Amino acid sequence: MKFFPSKVRYSILAGLAAYGTYKLVFDIIGIGSTLQNCPLSSEGTITVICYIFGLS
Repeated sequence: MKFFPSKVRYSILAGLAAYGTYKLVFDIIGIGSTLQNCPLSSEGTITVICYIFGLS
């Protein structure tokens, strides 16, 4: 059985792309839940996100 470095490279890239998509989806969900709680929170990063979206 031969070793194909190009297939390994593509599988690593596919894994990184899947991880990036997974992380992006949960970041978007987190920002959405943060925006719903803008009036209730006054912490650092949450305040910045609320300010960017004009909810502060």
